[in-house]
Amino acid sequence: MNAAATDANAIRGIIESWARAIEARDLDGITAHYTAETVLFDAIPPYRTIGVEAIRELWANCLPHFPERFTMDLRDLVVEVSGDTAWAHLLLHFTPTPADHPSGQTWMRSTMCFRRERGWWMAVHEHVSVPFNPMTSQAWFIPDPDVVDVPDYGWSPTDTGSAP
Repeated sequence: MNAAATDANAIRGIIESWARAIEARDLDGITAHYTAETVLFDAIPPYRTIGVEAIRELWANCLPHFPERFTMDLRDLVVEVSGDTAWAHLLLHFTPTPADHPSGQTWMRSTMCFRRERGWWMAVHEHVSVPFNPMTSQAWFIPDPDVVDVPDYGWSPTDTGSAP
């Protein structure tokens, strides 16, 4: 296995460990790969959080709103590595018990940027989002990522012509 593939596997492991730490409500595990400069653009307010301590506080304030039991599902993970930088994108979803808990309403999109610092891969930027309908400014939930679901704009993003 070449170095880039080895590094990509290490980053996949970091992301998997991060998800398991969220399930366990383990703040040390959740923030283990953030830095003092990490910028988090989250799907929830305050929309921009900077630094490991602020991210830790954000999770500490958020986790009590989750149900007692939930899993974090990850899919479509892509990791690219170039030297000492890397990026990853994926879909993530909370599967709550009970199933009707609001935390499980949608899949979210996440992009993470990593930098190797003193031999360790650290997340220096993370962006989590839910698409929105620009015609109504309402969140556009992703109930099933295998189904392409778009609002009726009067045109389709798969049309060969341009948008109106």
